[in-house]
Amino acid sequence: MNLNDEKNEESQVPRGTFIENRSLSLKVALTAITAALYVALGYVFQPINFYGIQFRVAELIVGMCLLFPMEGMLGKVIGVFFVNLSSPFVPFDLLSTIVNVPALYCIIIFRNKIVLKYLGGVLYAIIISLYVAILIYFMASAPIWITFIQVFISEVILASLGILLFTIIKVRLEM
Repeated sequence: MNLNDEKNEESQVPRGTFIENRSLSLKVALTAITAALYVALGYVFQPINFYGIQFRVAELIVGMCLLFPMEGMLGKVIGVFFVNLSSPFVPFDLLSTIVNVPALYCIIIFRNKIVLKYLGGVLYAIIISLYVAILIYFMASAPIWITFIQVFISEVILASLGILLFTIIKVRLEM
């Protein structure tokens, strides 16, 4: 073994440290990518984003919190803000950015658990669905529990698919 081989061994970063050891610029980039993905999906599927029967495809991005917890949360909150600027319930729908923080934290808490991360997704769906149902009740006089169930079904589907998608990505990247 020569000196170059020793340098090559020292310069290789052990697997899994990418998540823990990120520079500020990489954190900003990951946050921006998460926000941009959410906004892009939000605007492409805008006709089905709002009201009681909604299927906000951008919610798949919740899975980013599995890979990059804080960057995923901040990016999604920023994305929600920009997508909700086109909501029929502006400015009240902009408050959902605040509601997303504890909801996403439910996913972050369980992110390293094999099955419980899906429980985090269900808790996320409950919090978001409850907020949306209350908002639509006050803004459009829609029945709260019917709206809750409609939104909850789509949120559980999308959060679970997002968690599954990003779990597969995490395994493929061996993070």
